Amino acid sequence: MVKVYKCYSLLDGNHQPIETYTFEGWSASTKYPDCKYYFSDWKDQVNWLPPERQIFQWLCWIASKMTLPEHAVEVMDFAYDNWHPDKI
Repeated sequence: MVKVYKCYSLLDGNHQPIETYTFEGWSASTKYPDCKYYFSDWKDQVNWLPPERQIFQWLCWIASKMTLPEHAVEVMDFAYDNWHPDKI
C-alpha cells in the first residue's frame, strides 16, 4: 500500500514549519511503514514549478529505488492514477 500526504513537520531556519510531502510504503508491517521518503529531501526538485506538478516525477524516482518489481509497479500505478500532471 502506498500513501502520499502533505505534512508540516520540518522547520526552516526561522523555526517556521515547511510544507512538504511524505511518501510511505507499506507491505508487511501494519504498525510502521517499510520505507519513508520526504519531498523536501529530493535533490532534483526545481523552484519554478509548484510541488504538486513535481510529485509524479518524485514518485517515479522512488519507484526506481524499489528492490522488488511488484512494489515499483504499485508505486507507478499510484503515481499515474493520482499524481499524473494531466490528471491534477
